[in-house]
Amino acid sequence: MPNHPSLLTRISLRTRIIGLITSLVIAITLLLSWVASREAALQLEENIGYRSADTAYQMVDKLSRSMDARVKEVRLLLGIKEFADRTDPSSVRAQLEHLQRNYDVPSWIGVTNASGTVIASTGGLLEGSSIAQRPVFIEGRQALWVGDVHDAVMLSQLLPNPTGEPIQFVDIAAPLTDSRGIFTGVLAVHLSWEWAKQVKNSMLSPQLRAQQTELLLLSSQGKVILGPTELVGESLAFMEGTINSPTPTWTIETWPDGERYVTGIARSHGFGDFPGLGWVAVSRQPVSTAFIPVDQLYELILGTGLLVALLFSIIGWIVAARLVAPLTRLARAADNIQTATSRSELTLETGSPELKRLSTSMRDMVERLIDQRRTISRLEDLANTDPLTGLANRAFLNHYLQHTLPEARRQHQSVIVLLFDLDGFKRVNDELGHHAGDLLLIEVTQRLKSTLRSGDVVARLGGDEFVMILKSTAEQSAHVVTDVSQRLLQRIASPVMLPGGHQAQVGCSLGAAWWPQHGHDIEHVMQLADMALYQAKSKGKHRLVIYGESS
Repeated sequence: MPNHPSLLTRISLRTRIIGLITSLVIAITLLLSWVASREAALQLEENIGYRSADTAYQMVDKLSRSMDARVKEVRLLLGIKEFADRTDPSSVRAQLEHLQRNYDVPSWIGVTNASGTVIASTGGLLEGSSIAQRPVFIEGRQALWVGDVHDAVMLSQLLPNPTGEPIQFVDIAAPLTDSRGIFTGVLAVHLSWEWAKQVKNSMLSPQLRAQQTELLLLSSQGKVILGPTELVGESLAFMEGTINSPTPTWTIETWPDGERYVTGIARSHGFGDFPGLGWVAVSRQPVSTAFIPVDQLYELILGTGLLVALLFSIIGWIVAARLVAPLTRLARAADNIQTATSRSELTLETGSPELKRLSTSMRDMVERLIDQRRTISRLEDLANTDPLTGLANRAFLNHYLQHTLPEARRQHQSVIVLLFDLDGFKRVNDELGHHAGDLLLIEVTQRLKSTLRSGDVVARLGGDEFVMILKSTAEQSAHVVTDVSQRLLQRIASPVMLPGGHQAQVGCSLGAAWWPQHGHDIEHVMQLADMALYQAKSKGKHRLVIYGESS
């Protein structure tokens, strides 16, 4: 069956890079846009929620300040001693009605005698009636007292009621005494609850109305005392956890009508002379309306992100096209590296520093390949090296000697075998551990490489044992091995710094023999060099012994 190239292999490098850049730009831009929009939306939601809480706080603060003003008005009334001393009800009534005209909030003001019977009141309402059993008298005879919202009981049939809704009051009462300090009655004030509705309506700006914001007031027991008709008198049990918050807060609640509202809550703590009645103001706004700015922000940021992504994709397309052209040329040049005969066959790309470096490196690589092609072809199967040091191993050494000896025989050269190991290496292993020993071997390897002459070979036989293969003429062999050995002894003896601040110092003992002067079998020459090495150790170490030479 013929092999057909897959769709991916038929797509050009240019198209792949352009597609990759475009995809990455779009993905990153959209991700950043989403993150930015999400963070901004969360912050905006927080701001909307706290604005709702602030609206509730402003309402309860305004009510508390208004109540404080009413309490101060009652204190002013207490300064009119005629209420306690005069016995003419018509005169007292005239004073009360004058005060009511000046302060339009009170619906009824009355003065009782010591037994609780109303002796004078605005409009003459309840005069002659006893309110001794009403909280306004019971509490008011003790001290200045503020009573929570309640339905009118005795006045419900007497006061005008154009709306037909139940009449509600907030009571303020205070004791009256004569000049001798003897209790003479109670000054009772019923404040119309209409003023609270007026305060609530004044809070609803056109913007809040457009956002369908509703304001409610809860009693200390959590019942609605001001708000939508269908909720007045209802207990908002589902908000028990939040209405007790001492500071203004907000939440998202599902109300009895099944709709979710952004709900701001603020509790009254009184103001001035008004001690507070535990009222809780609530501002609610449908989530669908409140978070319209959040949705608009999402759309704005994501829309902007899409436009930015499109713009960067176009830029990426242009940049990728310009980038791929020189890469395509370099790819063609790379295909021809094996057959290149000169570095000039590769074009030098100067479009960017990276491309210039790449093309220059490829040209240098071609030059090195041309110089090393013969050596590589001979040694391509002999790439085995010592895994720790990167030096040639014993297998490589054997193959190398098999190819080197015939060539040395033709050129009448000697092959020097310089065998050596490290003095004191075992102590480093024992005291500092094998890892430190490995690091020491790696450092010694670098020093060995710096000692090599061109054409020399060094191999690790195992452990801390190494061998150098040097080429020389028969006359120069002793001089060459002595010169190389002196450099080895000097460089290896230099201290080595190891991790942890440890310092290690080793020496080396060397034994040398050369072919063919000391033997025609290279294995035998290796054994002779090994014997010379042991002689070096027995003579005190850190020295060179050449086979056959006397000490």
